[in-house]
Amino acid sequence: MRKSIFSILGLYLLCIFIYPSIFGGIRGEIVGKDNNPIIGVRVTIISEEYPTTDRYTMKTNKKGNFIQIGLTPGYYQVQCEKDGYMPLTKTIQVPFSIIDIEVILIIAEEVAVQEKILGHKKSSEASKLLQQGNYEEAAKLYQEAIDKNPQDPTHYYNLGIAFMRMDKHDEAIEAFKKMIEIQPDSYSALKCLGQLYGKKKDYEEASKYFFLAVKVSSDDPEAHYNLGVSLVNIGDYPRALDAFRKSINSQEDYADSYYQLGLLYLNQNKLDEALAAFEEFIKLEPEDPKASTARNMIEFLKKQKK
Repeated sequence: MRKSIFSILGLYLLCIFIYPSIFGGIRGEIVGKDNNPIIGVRVTIISEEYPTTDRYTMKTNKKGNFIQIGLTPGYYQVQCEKDGYMPLTKTIQVPFSIIDIEVILIIAEEVAVQEKILGHKKSSEASKLLQQGNYEEAAKLYQEAIDKNPQDPTHYYNLGIAFMRMDKHDEAIEAFKKMIEIQPDSYSALKCLGQLYGKKKDYEEASKYFFLAVKVSSDDPEAHYNLGVSLVNIGDYPRALDAFRKSINSQEDYADSYYQLGLLYLNQNKLDEALAAFEEFIKLEPEDPKASTARNMIEFLKKQKK
């Protein structure tokens, strides 16, 4: 899906006022504690799902404002930096619309604040290395950033991503768990924990974290789908059915959920429901590798109805 989205990006830029809901965006205002705008703040917006490719950098104007459109809906880190101010990072969920945020920067004066600034600079350097694919060096710098500012949850998240890129799953799990100790409602960290435990085939733990992710982002079809898959793997079919249905309720064209529903309905001998689910899957994803299996299932089910 992402490939098709980016292929129409040029068209979107021409038609933004006609089709404003194809993408999302972030519009922000950065002010000081006195509520006056801060000019020239460097704002970096980074996708938590695709941190090495979806990155945008800009500076605030004379009114302290910035805007970035054309964002694929999901979770983003918004990093704000300016000399003389304590850096700040916010995690934002971007919907299919432009979301407004306000950021208040504090003047850096104390030694402790200077340590946080240094930690943020280490993190910025690490993010560049992460983008270049130098994951080992990035992980080292993220750890240095944590040493300077151990209460910044984004440092742990980024460290976890670096470990994931190196397939160091146990280290990644530890980093993401550290993050949710500080920020328990981090959907991205909870989702990553679910995925990592899934790769370890520990589906009980995977389902635990996907349940938490669903609570944080109840309208995210991927969260419900991942939960459903983990529940299937531990044999909890009733709750898996519910998860796949909620995935489709959140996004009607979430094809993989129809496929999984087809299999579950077939297992329950609900042939009509299974047939309808497989047909919907083929309608949405006719070229998917699973389409051949789905077509065989459809042929089999139609024969049973004769």
